Amino acid sequence: MITTTTRRSVARLPIISAAVAALVLGASGCATQAEETTDDAATNASYPITIDNCGADLSIEGEPETILTIGTSALSLLDAAGAADRIVARSGEFGAALPEDLSIDLSGVEIVDPSDPTTEKIVGANADVVVGYGLFNSTDEDLAASGITNIVIEGECSHDAGLTSATDFDAIFADIERLGAVFNTSDVAAENVAELKAELDELEADAGTAEEKSAAVVYYFSPASTLSARGGLGIANDILARAGMNNVYAAEESVYLETNVETLLDADPDVIVIAYGLYGEDFETAKALLFDEPGTSDLTAVKNGTVIGVLASDLAPDPDAIRGLRTVIDSTATFSE
Repeated sequence: MITTTTRRSVARLPIISAAVAALVLGASGCATQAEETTDDAATNASYPITIDNCGADLSIEGEPETILTIGTSALSLLDAAGAADRIVARSGEFGAALPEDLSIDLSGVEIVDPSDPTTEKIVGANADVVVGYGLFNSTDEDLAASGITNIVIEGECSHDAGLTSATDFDAIFADIERLGAVFNTSDVAAENVAELKAELDELEADAGTAEEKSAAVVYYFSPASTLSARGGLGIANDILARAGMNNVYAAEESVYLETNVETLLDADPDVIVIAYGLYGEDFETAKALLFDEPGTSDLTAVKNGTVIGVLASDLAPDPDAIRGLRTVIDSTATFSE
């Protein structure tokens, strides 16, 4: 059963494996409709199935039982798809916090590598499949030799191949449904997608009367890195558009791009969104890095106090982007108060 405590909370179905469902049924002699759906879903998929994996056909020979994730978006997507209970190892999170509001506690799942895992680390995790933002210290061929399948998040395909179109909320919903098909949890995925779409519709209605502004999403990958921004092909661009803002970097045909303060000064957006938390830093730390850059005191957003913070994990191609949109809409609504 889906429960919604407030309009601004994204509810997700509780995840229950077929084995747990069987124990519950045996103990009680009855089951709720949600439990029956989950139990039935475990027996009605037909393998092998073929999915699109960043433009290539990928065959899934049987229902995967164990997962290694790379990056936090994989955690949120798998949770929404109904398969987070199969995660046996994590990686590629770079010290970032776990996504909020996951339906199960993943804090005890081993992190085999906080950065990009090697083939050895991946194989050692004993997972059937890898789900994440792509491979940097391994290859699909190396994993296939060990019988491991690599599934790349749709919105992260630009890490391995050039995106041909922008990632938006529809792509996130499609990714949840794709993972539901892979893990034989399509009923759970479909119901959670319906919940997310309803939440998105309500948020867009809230933003409908907002005055149009220009904006930029910027971030630092580490304290020593240069300023970066979000371009026109990522979910952050769609978030700004749905919040009634024009991304000053929208013409950049990329998701992530290295930039500098000079380009930010030239664009001089009305609103600056700082994506923070990429390496565990808080908003004040990330803001201090930006404000320490020469010339930033001349920015309109700095002078007007229209600099806001959004968790970087809420500006990623996964269900938490709904919360990112909510933060942008709520924060900018206070500017006129």
